[in-house]
Amino acid sequence: MGIINDRIWERRISLGLTLLNVAEQLGVKEATAQRYESGAIKSISHETISRLSEILSCTPSYLMGWDATSRPASHVSDEFQINNLEKRLLLK
Repeated sequence: MGIINDRIWERRISLGLTLLNVAEQLGVKEATAQRYESGAIKSISHETISRLSEILSCTPSYLMGWDATSRPASHVSDEFQINNLEKRLLLK
C-alpha cells in the first residue's frame, strides 16, 4: 500500500471507525471506501482527500504523506499558546 492508503487505514482504526462509517460519511459504497484504503483506486480526487481528512480528523497533507503529524493545525496551535507575561519576556 502507498502512504495515503496506509494513513487512511491507520487513522480509521485509531478512531475506531469501520469502513462502513467512512463510506456513509463520504457518500459512497463500503466497497469504494475499501478500495481507497487498499490502494485499488490509484487516483483519489482532491475533494475526496479533503473530505477524508475531515472524517479522519487529520490534515490532507498528512494523508498525502507531506506532513508527519496527523493532528489538524488548530490542535497544534493550542499547544503553543503563551500567556501575557511570556509574551512580554519574549519581546524583550
